[in-house]
Formats: sequence, structure tokens, C-alpha cells
Amino acid sequence: MIKREITIPLSDQGLLVLERDADDISREVTDSYFEMHPECYRGNADKIRAMCKVDFAHHLKFLTSAMVTATPEIFVEYTQWLKEVLKSRLLSLQHPIDSFTLMLIYIKRRLNDSDRLIATQVIESGLETLKNDQVEKSHFQQSSEKSLNVSPDYALSLVEGDRKQAEAIIKNSTESGVSLIDVEVGIVQPAMYEIGNMWQQNKITVAQEHLATAISQNALARAFATADFADPVDRSTVCACIEGNFHSMGLRMVSDAFELSGWDVDYLGSDTPNSSIVSQVDAVRPDVLSLSLSLPHQIIVLKQLIEQLQAEMGSQMPSIVVGGLAFNNHRTLTSRVDVDNWYIDAKAVMDDIKK
Repeated sequence: MIKREITIPLSDQGLLVLERDADDISREVTDSYFEMHPECYRGNADKIRAMCKVDFAHHLKFLTSAMVTATPEIFVEYTQWLKEVLKSRLLSLQHPIDSFTLMLIYIKRRLNDSDRLIATQVIESGLETLKNDQVEKSHFQQSSEKSLNVSPDYALSLVEGDRKQAEAIIKNSTESGVSLIDVEVGIVQPAMYEIGNMWQQNKITVAQEHLATAISQNALARAFATADFADPVDRSTVCACIEGNFHSMGLRMVSDAFELSGWDVDYLGSDTPNSSIVSQVDAVRPDVLSLSLSLPHQIIVLKQLIEQLQAEMGSQMPSIVVGGLAFNNHRTLTSRVDVDNWYIDAKAVMDDIKK
């Protein structure tokens, strides 16, 4: 049984140490990995070292987010994803097993007793996941698989790169009376989740995944142009993907929900720096700031953004609502940040607006 309970999060000092020493830890882990695997010297050693550095950066992001939020499941789920990606490509799991083991050694040396215990629990949970044949699915994965039953034809059209078929499915749905938001959440969103799962399982290429995204974006833009809009309600929102979040389709759906409901919307798109969000919010003074996070480590950036907004605007801050896979997969994260509401998808936003 994988132990996943942590009573307290990583201290602020512990986080500062890990951020400060990240490059040093990466170098120490890589040097020790080469000592364990001298065959690395016989290949392209510089390339292998560069790959190890990239891998370590990913590991550390998920590790620190799990520790900072006292949510070991974040690291466990990342490890499950990593294991599936490697196994589907017939690659050995020994590399991450060795990497995690070495990470624990060098990280523990830098932390105090309580932070050391947290690091041990989280990393050992990841190691057990790598060594365990059992595959656990997240709440999000289970729900998205159920949702996919309503849109297999649309998912197939995306896999095949059939733009006309994809657009026809969306057009036929809206013309038959299905609202745009219901089409987005009930057809497009689960199909896009399945596209992501198929890449993870090595069933489609990166090019196919990118094409599927482009097809869906274009099809929804066409549908939005002919959708019915409510009368203006004299309310406004700024919508942005937090810095580091490049997955903007869900946010676009949320933006559509607000705009179709008569709100004024400033849509800032993907990977928006905190400073830019603060500037825009200060300039337009929206009623609501809508933020999307795709990965758990972005919660650290979100906390920094909220602190900047509080310092800049004080009591004039807008309400803050959040969504995205980071929260869909780990619902308890909403209690770790000072936000006003969380929505699972654009339909939930639309339903709340109508109340």
C-alpha cells in the first residue's frame, strides 16, 4: 500500500532551498547516475547529461508541488503517467527508479528534519508506484473515459485529421438545438482528453495531437460565430492561463460561457506572465478573474499571483475563480489557495452564471 498522507506541507525555507539548489542537485544526481551506469560514457555523454537535466527538472516540479501542498498524490499521479509513457515506448523503468533514489539522497541532505520526512514520504510513494504493476486511474481519467462514450465519432475524426467531418459533427449538433457550451463540454472536451491519452500510450504522434487541437479550435470558432448571445449584463471578466500553462482550450470554453451570457471578456490566452495579468486586471477592473492551471506545480505561480494582486489592489481585487486539470485531478488543491470558486468545466460556469 502506497503511503500518501502528509500532515504538514513543505516549509517556505525548504522550498527556497530546493529552488536555490536545483541545478546543484541535478548535477549531483546526474554524476551519480553516470557512476551507476558507466555505459553512459560510451554513448553521447553530453546528450545523455542534457536529457537527465530535463528529466530532473520535470521530476522536481511535481515533487515540490506535492510537498508544498501536502498532496503526495500529485507526485504519484505524475509517476503513473511517466511509467505509462515509458512502458508504451518499450523503455526501461530503471532510469526513473535510479533517478528518484538519487534525488532522495541529495535532497534529504539539504532539508531540516520535518522537511526531510516529507520528501522521503513523497519520493518513496513515487518509487513504489514505479515498482508496482497496479495502475491506478485518477478521478479525471475515469470521468473522461465515461464522457468519451458520447463522442467517439468526433474523436475518430480528430485522429484521422478529418477537419470537414469534425466541423460537420459540431455544426449538426448546434443546428439540432444543442447549445455551444454543451457541445464543447460534452463532445469536444472528452475527445481532446482521449487524444492526450492516445499520445501518452504512443498510439498517435505529436503532429496528430497538434492537428487535433487546431481542428477543434477552428471548428469551435466557427460555431461561436453563429451562437446565440444573451443581452449585455454590465459585468466583466479577465480570462488567462497561468504562466507555464500552454493548454488554453478549456479556458477558451470558459471565456465562451461568460461571453455568451452577456459578459465583457478579456481573453489573454495561454502562458500569461503574472505581471501581465496584474497589469490587465488593474487597467480594466473586472468583476471576476478567471484562471486556468493545467499542472499542479503551477499552483506555486498562482499563489505568487494572488500575493501580487493583493499588494497592488488590496480590497479592490476582483473575485478569483480557477479551473483546469490541476484542480480536476486534485480537488483538495482549492483549499490550498485563496480563491473564491472552482469550476470543473465551462458548463459549470454557465450554470452558475444563470443562477
